[in-house]
Amino acid sequence: MLLKKKILIGLTREDLESFAQELGEPAFRGRQLYSWLYQKRATSFDEMSDLPAGWRVKLAELTEIGTLSLARPAKDTRDGSRKFLFELSDGLRVESVYLPDSPGETVCISSQVGCALGCQFCATAKMGLFRNLSAGEIVLQVLEVEGHCQSRLTNVVFMGMGEPLHNYENVVQAVRLLADENGIGISARRITVSTVGLVPGIERWMKDDPPAKLAISLHATTDERRGELMPINKAYPLDVLFKTLRRFAHVTKDPVTFEYIMIADFNDREEDVENLTRLLKNIPAKMNLIRLHPTGSGLKPSSDDAIDRFMGWLTEAGIRSTLRQSRGIEDEAACGMLFTQEPFKPTKVRAWERT
Repeated sequence: MLLKKKILIGLTREDLESFAQELGEPAFRGRQLYSWLYQKRATSFDEMSDLPAGWRVKLAELTEIGTLSLARPAKDTRDGSRKFLFELSDGLRVESVYLPDSPGETVCISSQVGCALGCQFCATAKMGLFRNLSAGEIVLQVLEVEGHCQSRLTNVVFMGMGEPLHNYENVVQAVRLLADENGIGISARRITVSTVGLVPGIERWMKDDPPAKLAISLHATTDERRGELMPINKAYPLDVLFKTLRRFAHVTKDPVTFEYIMIADFNDREEDVENLTRLLKNIPAKMNLIRLHPTGSGLKPSSDDAIDRFMGWLTEAGIRSTLRQSRGIEDEAACGMLFTQEPFKPTKVRAWERT
């Protein structure tokens, strides 16, 4: 019977040191292996020239570096973005999006196959949840996009398929691997993890302090309206969420970024700015406004004029805001549009019961 090979991408430096010792090598061989995998982006053991030839042979027999295969050729859009459909080892698939000059070289990556949260405006929510991605599968999206695009990435955003804090341990391990200056080396200030507001996950994040920024998907300013869009609000209503975020801002000493999809006559009114002023009291904040993209939600996007008015009201209220550039719409690669067809039914689970 053939033994299943160990996948190396996703393992930490300590994991690789222990693995080297298990194979009769000194711990520093594990550190060398770590450098080849993450810092030098090696894709074969033959490249690892400072490892003994005999150990490279043993590694090839017992392990695989790890890879994600393309389920179809990546397609460039007119705005330069590129969507990747990756197939995992069990046949499931996830999407990642390369966004050059955004500014910097950015990749939007997934943390789950599907999602259990059920947000009305999101195409991924229609899939349901199939499973969490491993830390290796998360990191491999970054390495594979770099390889296919022949570009060193400068920014990583966890804004693809899935709720990152619903896959907390694997996401945090992936973040640490991505940010390690002796490894992949992406600045912690340029890694952003977006969450719908899983309060237990935010509490854990405060204690663990991973090297990345959190962004909060808000999208409405009252419990009634946010509950219509995001079922999670029934578990963690706005007063609970913002009580946690005030502590978060105090502990991290960082401004809190809020993502806010602009929906016509729903959350783009002057009274919404008044509500935001109250909610954001004592929280240094920045609003990242996002155009609503077509996902079959039945919701209507705010007009350009309505967005301009809303941003003016925010400025008058002393709230910083930016409008995110929409990219990749033609290839369904824009925010909220990621979706894959899978061959079986998803796991039925509510995310807040699994944190």
